[in-house]
Amino acid sequence: MNKTFRILEILWLVMGCIGVLLCAFNIAGQDRGNSIFFLIFTFACGLMYAVRRRQRIKFEAAEQKQKEQK
Repeated sequence: MNKTFRILEILWLVMGCIGVLLCAFNIAGQDRGNSIFFLIFTFACGLMYAVRRRQRIKFEAAEQKQKEQK
């Protein structure tokens, strides 16, 4: 289960980086109106990354606590 949380965390981070690149590409190009969508996408990915990271850390702490009790 811990691997799943880690993979999802990395996936959201990669998607956020892709969003930053697409936003920069659109700002540099002619289509500045659509860059706001990529910026919102990037913030959403950042938020999901933070949520998944926090979830993974809590899961690891609970797992460690459970191992110590045994």
